[in-house]
Amino acid sequence: MRRTTPRLRIANALTAPASRARRNPDKVFDRFLAAERSDLDGAVIDEGDERFLEDLRTFLRMIAAVDDLSGVGWLSVHGMVRNRIHNLFHVRRLQARYPEIRKERIEAPVFVIGLPRTATTLTHKILANAQGGRGPYMWEMDNIGLARPEDEEARLRRETQKRLDQILTLSPSWGRIHPVRADWVEEVYFLLNQSRLHNTMAPMPEYVAFLREYDARADYRFVRDALQVLQFQRPTPRWMLKHPDCLGETAAIHDVFPDAKFVWTHRDPHTVMGSMCSMAESLAYLHLKPKAVDPHAIGRIWLDILPEMVERARRHRTAMPREATVDVAYHAMMADPFRHVPELFEQLDLKWTDRDERNLEEALNRPRDQRGHEYSMVHYGLEPGMIDKAFGDYGMFVDNLNVTSRR
Repeated sequence: MRRTTPRLRIANALTAPASRARRNPDKVFDRFLAAERSDLDGAVIDEGDERFLEDLRTFLRMIAAVDDLSGVGWLSVHGMVRNRIHNLFHVRRLQARYPEIRKERIEAPVFVIGLPRTATTLTHKILANAQGGRGPYMWEMDNIGLARPEDEEARLRRETQKRLDQILTLSPSWGRIHPVRADWVEEVYFLLNQSRLHNTMAPMPEYVAFLREYDARADYRFVRDALQVLQFQRPTPRWMLKHPDCLGETAAIHDVFPDAKFVWTHRDPHTVMGSMCSMAESLAYLHLKPKAVDPHAIGRIWLDILPEMVERARRHRTAMPREATVDVAYHAMMADPFRHVPELFEQLDLKWTDRDERNLEEALNRPRDQRGHEYSMVHYGLEPGMIDKAFGDYGMFVDNLNVTSRR
């Protein structure tokens, strides 16, 4: 399976000198902070923001400590952390300049949750294209700001697309697993400081342990603040949001967005595990030296992460109103989408229109290139019994949901 191209080896060789900076991640982080603090322009960085930043520093230390992080991997993390810091300061500057931004109401947002590879992306895109619906675009999460002239927006889209294209020249398999474009609706991963999906760069057991104690409300408060900026002085949408890590943080999301709705997509965990590990392996080759990519380590860490996310979500939903969560059975929905998707719209108080019918038909007919996304659980050191034990009765719940949904 060809997950990378020869260009990646060349890029790693060229970026190796720059990656030496990871030996002192605090120095790198402090340099980012100093650049932003030099031009506060009235921005107020409070104690909560300072803790938020220090937790991001912790992540940078942990990923920098990965022995076999490649040059490309380090520059990817370097850019990600710098952008997260810049976004926080930029949003605070805008709030200082336009205090009414904080009064923007993010009303009844919808979070599409579920294990990775359970049609969350398809569901999210269909909902985001609904009448009155809105999802954040890749380019605007890269460049959070107020409404801009069309020519400036076009320039920012081109710049974001150029960066995405550079990644795809290094890892063609990633473009098949998760197609992405600057002007497409995308996951809120790019607004989150912390995410279990950071472990796709490299398995980091210490980071998994850190997240068990982490208060994710800080991340979702920033998501709220960013969305307030993106809708300020523009038509107020109903936000449709998605990221796999949201599954493990529904309590934090509910705390920040009390009227949020959750659309939970469910699929057989055996299929999910193999597919998730394949996705993680492709990203590991982008971030690690090739000989350091260990499929069994990938299998172990995701068998630790994913069942825990499911258990947290199942536990948290009992503390929320019953109507806050809508369950979607993957196999039932894919077997009869023109029945189940309109039913989902009705449950979310969305109007189903002819345009939505066309959007669904177009999404289902879109060619899907699965080359480079073949996988075997054995390759990741996993056996069916291990998955059954880790997920407990969740597999039975998914089976029963598919049966009842087809009636």
